[in-house]
Amino acid sequence: MQYTLKQLSVFTTVAKLESTTAAARELSLSQSAVSSAIQQLESQIGQKLFDRIGRQLKLNRVGASLSPAVTELLAHAERLNLQLKGETIAGTVCIGASYTIANHIIVDTMVDFQREHANVDIEINSDNSPGIIEAVIEGNVDFGLIESSVDDPRVLVEPWLQDELVVFASPDHPLVRQGRASVPELERAAWVLRELGSGARTVFNDTFRGALANLQIAMEFRHNEPIKRAVAKGVGVGCLSARVLERELIDGTLVALKTPKERKMPRRLAMIRRRDGVLSAPAQAFWQQCLAMR
Repeated sequence: MQYTLKQLSVFTTVAKLESTTAAARELSLSQSAVSSAIQQLESQIGQKLFDRIGRQLKLNRVGASLSPAVTELLAHAERLNLQLKGETIAGTVCIGASYTIANHIIVDTMVDFQREHANVDIEINSDNSPGIIEAVIEGNVDFGLIESSVDDPRVLVEPWLQDELVVFASPDHPLVRQGRASVPELERAAWVLRELGSGARTVFNDTFRGALANLQIAMEFRHNEPIKRAVAKGVGVGCLSARVLERELIDGTLVALKTPKERKMPRRLAMIRRRDGVLSAPAQAFWQQCLAMR
């Protein structure tokens, strides 16, 4: 099987933009060249990689399974290209990350990246997701890692990691002892939540919109750790990312509540940058490293 980096680059761009026309604009190619690259790649693999749904091209099962490996291969190819040219990536990358992502998701990737690129410094500005979006638009960070959606033509959005919010309580909370919590019981409970506007609070509000008309909020915080501590002390019920609660759910200091199936809270984290911006070599390298986490 033979394929080119150009074909793989076209594949990832079409997968991101879900359109050969949009991919052609981003890559400065003709639409026919983009379509041809996809057709050649599918011919070499022997399977279709996309399904057409209306006017959009969506990755099918085969394409979705290949996407992470292709992204990683392109990142390695870029780093190899720099090495062959005798160039060393050096400089500073400034990223904006939501509190959840900064504290619980991105640190290991930063460590791995700096082991490979000792001459690159990474700075993280932490804020809630709206703050990170603003920082990206204002050009105060190279790119952002957020928990919410963005509907702004100035921002390029790259779907990133899958995540899920979990409703949780202390082990001795009455809702834990009875095994499952109904919507009326959740409405009567006291809640400890993230602040309005945060990614977690937005998903929570959207999921329970109209169902918890008389939501009883005992406390609100801009950070996750105070929420976990308050819930552990019995102040009320909380709602945070499963990634944030991983250690506590394993050791039993906090317990995930079973809630109605229609109130599940999956979400997709995102990488964002200015649409009209150009990433520096260090920022581009770290962007690719983050993409490879998918």
